[in-house]
Amino acid sequence: MLGILKRDISLLVSSKQTILFMIFYIPFLLFIAESFVPEYMYFMILVFYTYMMSIMSFTYDITGKSKYIMNSLPTNRKELVIYKYLSIFIYLAITIVYAGVYLWIIDTLKLADVDYFNLRGIINAIPTVMIYASIVFPAYLKFEPRIAQIINMVVFLSFFIISNNISYVGDKGALKYLGMIKWEYVMLLASTMYILSLLLSIHLYRNKDI
Repeated sequence: MLGILKRDISLLVSSKQTILFMIFYIPFLLFIAESFVPEYMYFMILVFYTYMMSIMSFTYDITGKSKYIMNSLPTNRKELVIYKYLSIFIYLAITIVYAGVYLWIIDTLKLADVDYFNLRGIINAIPTVMIYASIVFPAYLKFEPRIAQIINMVVFLSFFIISNNISYVGDKGALKYLGMIKWEYVMLLASTMYILSLLLSIHLYRNKDI
C-alpha cells in the first residue's frame, strides 16, 4: 500500500491543476467569504482540501493506464479498497499541516483574521470527510465515470451551499443550532456509514471489470 500512497502523492505534486488549486483556493475563499466565522472557515478548508486530494486518485484510477498499474501492484482488490478509505485520514493530516502553515503566514502578515489551528474544526472535519467518502467512493466503483462525477459534484456543491448558508457571522443562530447536535451522535452515524460503505465498495470492486 505504500507504493500506492507514493504514486498518489506523486500524482498530486505533478498536477498543475492541483498545485494551482492548493495555492489559490484559500485566498479565493477568504476573498468571497470575509464574513465567515474563522473557526468555520478553517473547517471548510480542511474538508475541501481533503476532498480534493482524496478524489483525485479515484478519478485517475478510473481512466487511462492506471488500470494496468493497479493490476500490477502486489495487492488484492480488498486491500486496495481499504487503502482508499484509510487514505482520507492521511490526506486530512496532510491538509492540517499545509493549511496550518498557509494560514499561519496569512495571520502573521495580518492579511486576514483566520484560525491556523483549531482543534474543534479538526474534530468536526473527521466525521464530515467520512460521510463524504461513504457516499462518493461507492459511486466511482458502481457507475461509469461520467455518472460518478455527477454524483461527486452534487455532494460537493451540496456541502458548499450548506456551508455558505450556515457560516456567516450574522447567522449565529444556525451555528448554535448545529452546536446542539452532539459530536458523538454525528461520529456514530459517520462510522456506521463508513463501515457499511467500505463493505459495499469491497463487494463492488471484487465484481468490477477493470
